Amino acid sequence: MMEVLDTLKVGETIKIKRIQKRITQAELAKQLGVSQTHLSNAENGRVLLSLRGFLKLKVIFDCTLDELVEPDDGSKWLKGGIRAKKYRLVRCED
Repeated sequence: MMEVLDTLKVGETIKIKRIQKRITQAELAKQLGVSQTHLSNAENGRVLLSLRGFLKLKVIFDCTLDELVEPDDGSKWLKGGIRAKKYRLVRCED
């Protein structure tokens, strides 16, 4: 079965990473070679960027493609091709 990308989650991830890098939407759109409207539509999950756009984002945000397109996966590729999962510890009281 083929998985479909959740455009809303992908867009939210792009927006969060852009804000973390303190880059305006206009600046990022210029770096990607797209209009600010197109970037806004991507951040709001209405469209996906091209593969070329994702490859540019990977460099700009210093992240992997997986981190952009599978934001809720909870795992990260480490050096040597090892995949590590993140877990949140929750304190439970009896």
